[in-house]
Amino acid sequence: MKILIVGSGGREHALTWALKRDPSVKEVYAAPGNPGIAEIATCVPIGPNNIDELSSFASKRKIDLTIVGPEASLGAGIVDAFRRQKLAIFGPDKQAARIETSKSFAKELCSRYGLPTPRWETFTERNKAVGALDEMGPPWVIKADGLASGKGTTVTGSRLEAEAAIQRELGREPKRIVLEEFIDGWEASFTATVSANRVQWLAPVFQDYKPAFDGDSGPNTGGMGVYTPVSTISPSLVEKVRNRILDPATRALAKEGAPFQGVLYLNVIVRHGTEEPYILEFNARFGDPEAQGIMPLVKQGLFAHLSAVAANSEDPPLPESSQSASLVVVLAAKGYPEHPSTGETITLRPFAKSNIVVFHAGTARSSDGQLVTSGGRVLNVAATGQNVESARNDAYSVIGKSIIFSGMQYRSDIGSGGIRRRQLEPMKT
Repeated sequence: MKILIVGSGGREHALTWALKRDPSVKEVYAAPGNPGIAEIATCVPIGPNNIDELSSFASKRKIDLTIVGPEASLGAGIVDAFRRQKLAIFGPDKQAARIETSKSFAKELCSRYGLPTPRWETFTERNKAVGALDEMGPPWVIKADGLASGKGTTVTGSRLEAEAAIQRELGREPKRIVLEEFIDGWEASFTATVSANRVQWLAPVFQDYKPAFDGDSGPNTGGMGVYTPVSTISPSLVEKVRNRILDPATRALAKEGAPFQGVLYLNVIVRHGTEEPYILEFNARFGDPEAQGIMPLVKQGLFAHLSAVAANSEDPPLPESSQSASLVVVLAAKGYPEHPSTGETITLRPFAKSNIVVFHAGTARSSDGQLVTSGGRVLNVAATGQNVESARNDAYSVIGKSIIFSGMQYRSDIGSGGIRRRQLEPMKT
């Protein structure tokens, strides 16, 4: 089978790596890919939003399945274009992808169908949004309505910062924000595949670290690391999330004329002291870096499953997964997330442990062939083990020894244990 992976980050490297290990897959292409992907697959210089060129490539090369990584490609309608040409593709169409590309659409869906989510309002005018702050907080949660690469959410107890966030996020397209009730609790990330209007496969549940620095301090990022299993995730909580959120959301999208087909990623917050989950956001694709944690756990059957979901199968074969722990540490560039530096030389030395894999996220080759930094999140160190502590020790053991670049920053507390609640800076006026 021939596979085309659309995208160039750590998620796409992880998908490529996992599919290359699948005996039914013969060739993997990535558009545009990255230097890490280039070591195991064929990279083609086509941008992820160049839909006409991507569909032409898939047609000419007789690609058996295209897998879309980035949300922007889904929002641009890549799936619609491929399906019009009868090209097999994994991912939701443009209408269904609105569950990620428009937070107001997702919130309205929750309200119409009774899905649990924090109280919310949308605004297009700064003065009205600022006027609503007293009603909604403090603390305040301000979200950009459209795509913001994981950086469009501000959680703050400072009115000045809340007003600045309103101003900043209204400057993004579609120039609309969501003001959301703050819930004191802890977060978890659920990943499910959906076809035939049913949840098919529920991957391991991860805890995600969004703030840039240790102790959940600093600005929000696209994600600084994840781990599984999470001690606070009980079977009853998983059932609640499936029965109260994932299954009803899937049915709701179908009723809205936007049946979902692909990966439905869910970030929930569980109110402290309860097992009551609330929807913070949906994504219409694999999480990043959650995918980098999931893929090392998949033993076999990934292609068969993704292909069946792409065909809207009612009963796709499920992938076989390991019950091991998995942990990912993101290595970011100096200045990330506001002003990441680029062009720093990266040193990658071999390491002996086979349970560790490094996924490239923001790397490039310089004119003289050197591996250099080219994005905010540069590399992902993924490790598996008998338990979280074992995986954590192995992941951190190669950072700074086998993996080196100037200005490298990362959180040292991924998987360190304890219930993580939203942290706020001291209250200001």
